Amino acid sequence: MNRPLATSALALILAAGPALADVTPAEVWQNLRDSYEQMGYQVQVGSEDAAGDALTLTDVTLSSDEAEAAEFTFTMPQIALTPVGDGSVRSVIDGQMTIVMRDEGPEGEPIGFDMTLDAPGNETISSGTPEDMRHSFVMPTMALSGRALESENDAPLTATLTGVEGVQTMTRAADGSGAQTYEGRADSMEMSLTASGPALDAPEGSEATDDFAATFTINDLTMSGDGTTPAGEVNFGSQPTQALQAGFAGQGTLGMGATTGTFSASAPRVDGPDQETSGSFEAASGTLAVSMSAEGLSYEGGLTDMAVNLTSSDMPFPIAYAAAENRFRLAMPVVASEAEQPFALTYLLDGLTLDDAIWQAMDPEATLPRDPARLSIDLEGLAVLARNFMDPDAAVPAEGEMPFLPRSLSIRDFSMSAVGAEADVSGELTFGDDPTQPIGTLSGTFSGVNTFLDRLVAMGVVPAEQLMGPRMMMAMFARPVDGAEDQLQTEIEFREGGSIFANGQQIQ
Repeated sequence: MNRPLATSALALILAAGPALADVTPAEVWQNLRDSYEQMGYQVQVGSEDAAGDALTLTDVTLSSDEAEAAEFTFTMPQIALTPVGDGSVRSVIDGQMTIVMRDEGPEGEPIGFDMTLDAPGNETISSGTPEDMRHSFVMPTMALSGRALESENDAPLTATLTGVEGVQTMTRAADGSGAQTYEGRADSMEMSLTASGPALDAPEGSEATDDFAATFTINDLTMSGDGTTPAGEVNFGSQPTQALQAGFAGQGTLGMGATTGTFSASAPRVDGPDQETSGSFEAASGTLAVSMSAEGLSYEGGLTDMAVNLTSSDMPFPIAYAAAENRFRLAMPVVASEAEQPFALTYLLDGLTLDDAIWQAMDPEATLPRDPARLSIDLEGLAVLARNFMDPDAAVPAEGEMPFLPRSLSIRDFSMSAVGAEADVSGELTFGDDPTQPIGTLSGTFSGVNTFLDRLVAMGVVPAEQLMGPRMMMAMFARPVDGAEDQLQTEIEFREGGSIFANGQQIQ
């Protein structure tokens, strides 16, 4: 299983000042090397020069373990470690760093990227003891530039972070296990991506190209996290499941302030004018968080006050929409076990509004209510995981095997409101060895559905006679709520043997 390359590279960069430090540069480097090797990297040094109390390392290369499919190499031209005089050590990386990744694509083709990294003015001040260290790092500017390995397409990428600073702490126990925390921030990050390649829809022999360009700006970035590393030779890079079972764990959170982005694309066509597309995106704030341990994987994120605009020569009008909040969370087991383990999924899209141009095209007479729409999903349950999720062959289960077998599902919230109609469903289900035959009950309430159908008829979208079938289906599965206008309720019961009852009436 390959470790996430972007995350690994950032961890190496931020830890390029000592991840561990002692009172002398030589001891600092030894502890630094040990920490890299514990992360699963092979470390090579071109030369070491000890002059007085200082230590200078040249051509320091960190490469992926031979057991990993992808080849990953991170090279630092020079690291200078100098005692400050108060018991701390100052570390500086000089020169342009390089990041190289090579792997094999689904059809055996070589894939990867080549990157360069510049961090002028960087320094890390490390203090404390080998067992309990604190590292304060500063990078006025960190600039990344590179391109993907492509035979036909050209896709250069540049990214610049400014005002990077933070603190990392690491403690190490006598048995070799360790724990670390980090907090960091950056004033902003600016990213630019362009891509150009042979046009997909162009005459044979034509030199026409499809072109794409995008820019992103994120202000007020914050980073925080903590992790534990078990004692022993096992490392997460090459043996993820064994490392998790031994006690490896980590979590990290990325916070974002105001975020903006734009893109444009152009594609020539044999018949007709070129296709031109452009768009923009903005959000007031955002978060992204990941955690992993033997207890499971959690991945979540969200944006607030987001707005999207899209125009295309293929569309009759621009598409624009906004939302007050958009967030998600996925939690699942990663270590196989015969015991039931929890999983969860949540999603929220709140305050969704469409641009007037879209409403004018769909509903020029304003027949439908245009109140902000909302979608909420909140599920949790228990499941048996038959295969370790992090193993390379986890995605290819054996014939007839179900690697993820649900045992129970709780629908805490499944609700939607839009164009004057609302739906709300909840319930509890349990599963045996056949997940297609659950046992349990789902309850739902619905309001404004009949009014919505009447409005579709008034708009001329659907003839009245074509709604007879849907209304009959509604009558089979739902019943009116006494004393409430245009409200329906339903109770769907799943029983042993695969039979299904709707409001007490068997329908299967």
